[in-house]
Amino acid sequence: MGTDGTEGTGTAHGVVVPLDVAGVRVGELHDGADVPSAWVPRPFLHPVRTLGGVVLTDRHPEDHPWHCGLGVAFPDLDGVNCWGGPTYVDGPGYRWQDDHGTATVGPSETDGARVRLGTEWRDPAGALLLHEERTLGWRATPDGWQLEWTSTLRAPGARPVALGSPASHGRSGAGYGGWFLRFAPCTDVVVRTPDGAGEHRVHGSVAPWVAWTGSFADGRAHVLVEALDHRDPWFVRVAEYPAVGSALAWRSPVVVQPDEPLVRSFRVTASDG
Repeated sequence: MGTDGTEGTGTAHGVVVPLDVAGVRVGELHDGADVPSAWVPRPFLHPVRTLGGVVLTDRHPEDHPWHCGLGVAFPDLDGVNCWGGPTYVDGPGYRWQDDHGTATVGPSETDGARVRLGTEWRDPAGALLLHEERTLGWRATPDGWQLEWTSTLRAPGARPVALGSPASHGRSGAGYGGWFLRFAPCTDVVVRTPDGAGEHRVHGSVAPWVAWTGSFADGRAHVLVEALDHRDPWFVRVAEYPAVGSALAWRSPVVVQPDEPLVRSFRVTASDG
């Protein structure tokens, strides 16, 4: 349903649902239909802002134009690139290939503070690879606002579905894939978990949360990301580009079994200063 309670799959410019907290537009959920095919059309949130107006996310940055704000993507979904950009091949490394999938969005249901979105991940020929049900909820907190995110992944038939990464194909430390937040350009970054600080300490670590503080174009902001129901390693980049993700396939593929959905939930708290 749309924000007024009526059925709808989207609005102008690909915005499915706006996210408003305390009268402030803090995010927009896009269907991603206008994303170029080589960057994998898929739903995502952008721009994500603090209540003070600091823009936290980036869309199609020059260094990795297939990155899209805050969303979900898979470098290897049963052999299909559902991440965007070149595909990692053991030996030759990253190569451009005609193997890009797409994610199409079905009708959404929302009450203005929560949305449930059905997404179908498909291969280049249109064959269904994976069902995703995405549930988002947002609310104000004493020092900012909070987003709760759950992605439920289901195999579409009687066959298991494998989710891989460059790491599962031989590139050590590149286990990215799944939930991913591409930050807007920022400086003076401090990234930490309860066990340590800095990119080298946080990247690949398993911890209940990761905190990111940085100076963005509109001011300094703090983002806390909590893993609610899992112990996947964190994927973190600071020096090369600013991003935090949860690595589904850190070393080897994770398999979605028929009739056994794979569920991943996160809580993101954004605050100013």
